[in-house]
Amino acid sequence: MEVLEEAPETAVIVPGGAFPVEVTAVGRDELKTILATHQAPRARLLVIDAVLDDDTAARLEDAGINYVDAARRAWFSGQSRTAMSREARTRAPRSLRAGSLRLAQLLADHPGEPWTERSLAARGGSTPVTAHSLLNRLEGEDLVERRGRGRATKRRVGDPAGLRRWLARNGRPSRVRRLACFVPDPSGIPSSVIGHAIVLSGAAAAERLGLPVLTATPRPLLRVAAGQEELEEIPAALGGFRTERGANVTLIADPDKLALTDPGEAPDGRLIAPPSRVMLDLYLEPRGEAAAEVFLDLWGTKEIG
Repeated sequence: MEVLEEAPETAVIVPGGAFPVEVTAVGRDELKTILATHQAPRARLLVIDAVLDDDTAARLEDAGINYVDAARRAWFSGQSRTAMSREARTRAPRSLRAGSLRLAQLLADHPGEPWTERSLAARGGSTPVTAHSLLNRLEGEDLVERRGRGRATKRRVGDPAGLRRWLARNGRPSRVRRLACFVPDPSGIPSSVIGHAIVLSGAAAAERLGLPVLTATPRPLLRVAAGQEELEEIPAALGGFRTERGANVTLIADPDKLALTDPGEAPDGRLIAPPSRVMLDLYLEPRGEAAAEVFLDLWGTKEIG
């Protein structure tokens, strides 16, 4: 970022354009006031007499405040935000790829439905080849039953509780991109923002499904149909900001749309992840192993929704 002064007006030059700004120098006390009010004129460039940490830089960016700090760290509206999301891993590696996982979730959620390879693949946004491979694997483990021959062949889940526990072993998230943030009203988050679907999952969703479990955090977990860079934009679009301190929501990047495979809809219009996804996402929460076990016991062989 370059700042060109008085030619004929002060402007910031960034790749792709130049923007007129008003340069304002601020110290630590003035910066605290700006952060407290969470706003500053968008056309203002703050020259900060301090070195910003990532959390403070993210707060300024999420408020749309342009800045340059004492270490020449700089940001201007329209540029990529400071990455605040973190990769989280669970103990057990996932053995199912996204295309197979979406299909396995459908089988777990709808055990009474007769599936052809094509109908399963179409509903799960995958391919008949992937469906064929998964169904053969589950048939070999006596979890699904075959009926008919040729193209008319249909499979039905023979052991719903067994299949769900198989999914818990083979489908739990091995690594995800998570982002902690603060939003003014966690209960009022819409089902979509700036073109990205948002789906409630984890313990908060389990309660909505009538299968309440306890984890060590009251913070809702939301899956967002977005990649890492788009995920960083969501808190500001919700009127909040990214932070680890005082966060009240956890966002999970879901570019494979695992939570959007047959989601439910609450009376308030919010999207709720299907039971299979809720169960798997419990592993991402503190005390998740125990919570997932309780959820599986409560779920049993029931079909929800």
